[in-house]
Amino acid sequence: MLGLEQLSLPVQVAAVVIPAAVYFLLLGLLNSQRTPQLLRARTDFVLMVLAFFPIFAVPVLQYLGASYWTVLGMTALVSAAALLLAPGRKGNWVIYNLTLPETLRAVERALRANGMAFDRRGKTLVVQGHDVSAKLAALPILRNVTITLDGPGAAAMHEAFEQSLSDELALIHAQTTPMAATFLLISTVMLTTPLAVVANRMPDMVRLIGDLVK
Repeated sequence: MLGLEQLSLPVQVAAVVIPAAVYFLLLGLLNSQRTPQLLRARTDFVLMVLAFFPIFAVPVLQYLGASYWTVLGMTALVSAAALLLAPGRKGNWVIYNLTLPETLRAVERALRANGMAFDRRGKTLVVQGHDVSAKLAALPILRNVTITLDGPGAAAMHEAFEQSLSDELALIHAQTTPMAATFLLISTVMLTTPLAVVANRMPDMVRLIGDLVK
């Protein structure tokens, strides 16, 4: 059976680089829109896992051999770990192309739109009478802000808060920063170089895929 170890180093590098390049492309696009972009944190986490999974998978498959059962076992293991580590389906979001202060103000307006009073404590908004707090955390290098609803009442207010927050973000004119162009440039470089190399090794990749599905 043709194994991953029989493919050339450029092809193996491409298998690692291309998913990460697509991820940087998405970051560039998210950070270059006219309005801030809202993603559920679970979706954001899955995209990140898919992008960087090959960095760990390719060396392991190269060592063990790219058999059907090896690929299946590794996929199952990573899927289980991702489910355990992924944010909850409700009460977690990531906003791209917006600063932390602007996000705080947008969250405050979204809460008021739902008739909710709150106390602000740093980067946390404690909603009065609902056993819920909205916690914000920024990751400047990716230009995003994570919002987490915490408390017994978080699930109940998920849908209404998400809609109000989406409405507020649609009214904000986002500023495209140099970071967005940097992500797009990184993605372009990462995509073009491996693809140029892989084009000459397509028969090997076709044989590998054929062997995996036998």
